[in-house]
Amino acid sequence: MKKRLIIMSLLVAMIQTTGEKVLAADKGDHPVSPASNEVVITPVAVKVPLGRILLVRKDSDYCAVKFTEFWTGKTELDWYANYESYYQNDKTGDFSNKNVQLKKDELSFPKPRGIGRLAFSFGNKDVRCGPIKLFWFGEGWVCAYSSGQKQGDYGIELAPTKWTDISQVNVFDSRLTWYRYDEKRKDITIPIDKLWGNNANATEKEENLK
Repeated sequence: MKKRLIIMSLLVAMIQTTGEKVLAADKGDHPVSPASNEVVITPVAVKVPLGRILLVRKDSDYCAVKFTEFWTGKTELDWYANYESYYQNDKTGDFSNKNVQLKKDELSFPKPRGIGRLAFSFGNKDVRCGPIKLFWFGEGWVCAYSSGQKQGDYGIELAPTKWTDISQVNVFDSRLTWYRYDEKRKDITIPIDKLWGNNANATEKEENLK
């Protein structure tokens, strides 16, 4: 957790509106660990385990994101991921509708080249859901803003889930907790099997979560 805290505290230095300048030293503190089975919530981002669905909401538009593969490249500082996203903009939040936009893509965050604040890392660092773009920086980490934006509240809300298939998603499920950009929020780590606890108002059957 200390390493993750360092990463999050230095995100301001990592993201520049004039380009994608990255501190090489920061990236070395964030190893890829595909076996992780925890949800992590920070002031600016949420991390979900491989194969679990992360919900995204902006106003009445909804998106679902699932990472399907994590890997490293030539070095442990070259990060890659495959993901799929489902975008729903008809204000219903119903991902079973035929108008849902499905996207499958590869993300890349190569090792920065250069020295200190002059280091650059070029790659595809944004998860895309329709018009929504969210900065990705390894594993299942997704920020509440894009790589081209300064840190801030852009109306994006993120909700980690236990679900593994889009057919299970109910954006109005009472177990969901939506996290918006909040500089005052402390870091939270939750094992995926304890994400929702024993909620008597749950609207899905337990077998749908396995």
